[in-house]
Amino acid sequence: MKMRRWKGFSLLLLVLWAFPIFAQESVPNPDTLVIVAYGEPAELDPATSYSARGWIFIRNLYDRLVQYKGEDATTLHPMLAESWEVSSDGLVYTFYLRKDAKFHDGTPVTAQAVKYSFDRVLKMNQPPSWMLSQMMDLNSTKVIDDYTVQITLTKPYAAALAVFATMTASIVNPAVVEAHGGVVENQENEWMNMHEAGSGPFKLKEWIPGERIVVERFDDYWGGRAKLKRVDVRFYPEIGTRIMLLKKGDADIATGFPAVNIPDILGAEGVVVAPYPSFDIDFIVLGCRGALADKRVRQAVSYAFPYETVIKFVYQGYAQRLTGVIPKGMFGYYEIPEDMRYKLDLNKANQILDKAGYTKGPDGMRIDPNTGKELSAEILVPEGDEVRAQISLLWQNYLKKIGFNLKIRTVTWAVMYQIMRNRESDMLISGWLPDYADPDNYVDAMLRSSNASAIWGSDYNNPKMDELIEKAKWETDPQKRAELYKQIQLLCHEDAPYIWIAQTKQISVHRSWVKGYYYNPVQPMDWFTIYKSAE
Repeated sequence: MKMRRWKGFSLLLLVLWAFPIFAQESVPNPDTLVIVAYGEPAELDPATSYSARGWIFIRNLYDRLVQYKGEDATTLHPMLAESWEVSSDGLVYTFYLRKDAKFHDGTPVTAQAVKYSFDRVLKMNQPPSWMLSQMMDLNSTKVIDDYTVQITLTKPYAAALAVFATMTASIVNPAVVEAHGGVVENQENEWMNMHEAGSGPFKLKEWIPGERIVVERFDDYWGGRAKLKRVDVRFYPEIGTRIMLLKKGDADIATGFPAVNIPDILGAEGVVVAPYPSFDIDFIVLGCRGALADKRVRQAVSYAFPYETVIKFVYQGYAQRLTGVIPKGMFGYYEIPEDMRYKLDLNKANQILDKAGYTKGPDGMRIDPNTGKELSAEILVPEGDEVRAQISLLWQNYLKKIGFNLKIRTVTWAVMYQIMRNRESDMLISGWLPDYADPDNYVDAMLRSSNASAIWGSDYNNPKMDELIEKAKWETDPQKRAELYKQIQLLCHEDAPYIWIAQTKQISVHRSWVKGYYYNPVQPMDWFTIYKSAE
């Protein structure tokens, strides 16, 4: 999905409080879950929203055809679809809808609503629409009867069901949308950005921009009533404020804690920090231009990165080594052998640069033989991001030891990615959490030449890589597909267009009265299962 705004390390923190006997009476507002968040979403429309901030609301305001349950991210279960069939050629998906699902205005959820929702995403053509358009077009979805819908893919896609579980594939109420602007090709719907038209377990009560979003329980939900009556999400950009509210018991859950601030929570009375495995990855984009156009330079700087130090001291141990683009635990993962993988090895980094002709000057800094200038590059760091700042400073120190000058430039979040896309800088630290649980969602976004350029501002371009990605994307045989992803990861290791920093863990710290919470690595927090109790 989505780049993290420290998608590098967007942590969900829930804080546990120790209660005395008879503390049940002291559970504050037992029917209301109070979440303090870093910032608010830009929009709530499934066809437009492409951020974790928006998706957590869409998850709970809308339903989809299929869903993951609990912590498992491997098996899809019924949601609006009670059952489904897939043709032998993998092209045709027939979904049989449940007949008791209602939108928040009481109208039934039908096959026509499914077609309307998918066609709407394709027509609006907003950033997340590629997830559907890569495998569907406006002729794909056919209404068989009120509760049967058939979808014919343009090509067989092994991850199709996973796409139907994404927030972008949420089903909207056609009547509500048509009453508020309808569908205009290649345009957002401003009303839908600020309102909702769903069938989920919660419905939107109010949105006060810059202050809070409140949702309330939908009592006619087909899955039964949620345990909570309402969820109140309040926005506090300052982490100190969120920590204070948690410690005082004025908030139940907080989001957006950088790893470096975890010790501030660990010291609080009754706090439990629980790490969960995730598919979130953090990495450095190496713009393949200037000195970094030479893959030998990219390999050398990869050997000058302090992987273990960063994991231990910056991530506070809540991460593990990442050796390639696909995270551990996901289909297609291949672990680069120990004797091949990049690790902190300054001798090897120096040997590579010596052999490539990058000689050292009197000051110990190397000279680029192509320009006659100092071997250097610039990395972008967003203002106020202590995690990225610490990583950059650590790396700068080690790069200096191999004669490479890393210049650190601090910029605002608003312009950082655009600067990189304009080729006005050389590197940036970013991260990725999956839109859906399939390796294609990683390799296509980061290694296909067109996306490496458009998304990350990298000039990485290897026709062989593009060919492998295309083959793997449409291969339906699991063994053949896994082998293709192995080749992709080995080629990526050789080309070194990124430094794979770490696979981060999702940290949950929750007060003892918050119950029923679970973490799923490919879906936002499920408020339906959460309740508050001192027992």
